[in-house]
Amino acid sequence: MWILVSDISIDCGSSSSHIDADNRTWVGDTDFVTTGLTSKFVLISKFSDSLTTLRYFPTGETNCYTNIPVDKGGKVLVRTRFLYGDYDGESKAPKFDVVYDGKHRDSVVTTTFERVTQSEAIFIPENGNISVCFFRTLSSEHPFVSTIEVRRLDDSMYTDLGPKEGFILQQRTAYGAQELVRSPYDPYDRIWLPATVFASHLTSSATSINTTGADNRPPEIVLRTSWSKTDMAFYDIKLPFPGVTFYIVIYFSEPLSLGSDQRRSFNVYYDQDKQVGSNLIVPPFGAVTQASLRGVGKSALPYLTFKATPDSNLNPLINALELYVISNSGGSGNGTNSTSTSGGGSPSPGGGGSSPNTGGGGGSPPSNTGGGGSSPSTGGGGGGKSGKSEGEKSSSLALPLGISFPSLLVLGAGGWGAWKYFIKPRRHPESELPLKQNISVQVNVGNNMGNATVVNAGQ
Repeated sequence: MWILVSDISIDCGSSSSHIDADNRTWVGDTDFVTTGLTSKFVLISKFSDSLTTLRYFPTGETNCYTNIPVDKGGKVLVRTRFLYGDYDGESKAPKFDVVYDGKHRDSVVTTTFERVTQSEAIFIPENGNISVCFFRTLSSEHPFVSTIEVRRLDDSMYTDLGPKEGFILQQRTAYGAQELVRSPYDPYDRIWLPATVFASHLTSSATSINTTGADNRPPEIVLRTSWSKTDMAFYDIKLPFPGVTFYIVIYFSEPLSLGSDQRRSFNVYYDQDKQVGSNLIVPPFGAVTQASLRGVGKSALPYLTFKATPDSNLNPLINALELYVISNSGGSGNGTNSTSTSGGGSPSPGGGGSSPNTGGGGGSPPSNTGGGGSSPSTGGGGGGKSGKSEGEKSSSLALPLGISFPSLLVLGAGGWGAWKYFIKPRRHPESELPLKQNISVQVNVGNNMGNATVVNAGQ
C-alpha cells in the first residue's frame, strides 16, 4: 500500500511541537539529529517562533539531520533557513555549506542578526527518508540552522529535472507583487519575493486565472501582476560563476481582455543568443503559459531581452520567474528549451556527473580558471586541494553552489535610447525574508527586516 508522507517543518533547536500564526505545524528536531548544541534568542522585532531557536555545531566537519521522511521517487522541495541572531556573541555571521540528501550542495553566507538567509533545493529522493548535512568550510566558523522544511511537489512539475539532479534555487520572483507570497496562496509553499520597479505595472482584469496550463503550477496571485515595457532588457538574474548548468523558467499571463485590433507577442532571449522557450510568447488571458531554457551559463551576469514581434502593438511583459543551478547535471545543458501550456521540456539524465564548484564554499575549487571557470568533480567523489586559505576545509562533495549578487534592471525605451531604472527598495512587513535572492542594486528588496534588536538568551 502506497502512503503519502505529509509535509514536515522542523524547528531546529526546539524539543517541542507548536503551531505558528500561519497555522503551520512545527516539530522539534530531537528525532532527527544527535549532534550540536541549541540556542534561543529573545526577539523584540516580529519573527515567527520557529526562528527564535537554532542548532549550531561547534565540533565536527560534518553534522547531519537524518531520517527525514519523504515519498520515495516523488519530487520534494527542501528549504533551510538561518537566522544568526548573534547567538554566540561574536557578531560574526558564519558561512558554510549545506548538502541535501548527500548530493546537492549549496553555499550559505549568513548575515547580521536582523536578516534571514534561505537555501532551497528541489530533487527526487531515492529512498523514503533524506538527510540535510552542514559542512564546515572555515575552522573558525560554526554551521547552524534555524528551520528545515520539506514540501511535496506534484510529479508533473519541474519536468526538466533529471532523476539524479537537483535544482538549487537562485531566484524566485513575482514581478509587480507588493508582498511576499507563499502558502496558503501557493499550495506548494514556494516563497516568491516581490519586486517593484519604475516601469509599467499591470494588474490582471481576469475574474480567475487557470494555472494548470503551466507545468510548474505558479500560484494565481503571482500571475495577477506584471511588468511591461517596450523591448525590455534587464539584469535581474545572477549565476554563481560561469560554466554552471542552469534552468530558467518564466511565466506569462495576459492581464487584458484584448480587442480584435490588439496583439501582444514577443520572444525572450538569454544573453541575446539563446531563446527562452521554443515558441513565440503570446500570453493567454485568464490562463498562463511558461517558457523555459536549460543551458550552460557563459557568464555569471547574464541578462534577458524581450523583443516584440513586428505585428505586436502591445509591449512585452513578465509575471514571474524562477532560476536554478542544476547539481549533478553531468555537464548536460545544451540549450534545451520549451514553451508550453500543457507540458515542459524533456529532462536530461542525471547520474552524478561532473559539476563545477568554487573555493568559497568547500569542495574542490576550480583550477586554472582563467577568470571564473570551473573544474569538474564527480558527484559524490572526493574533493582535492587548491587555493584554500589557512583554516578552510574541503568537503567530500563538490557540487554547485548557490550564490546571489545585487542586480540591476535596464529597460530599453524605444528609439530614444536605453534608460536605467533601479529597483525600488521597500520596507517589508514580513520579517522572514530570504537573503539568498538579491533583486536590488544596493538594497536587498524584501530583505529589510527593520531595526530588530536581538538579545542572546544563551543555550
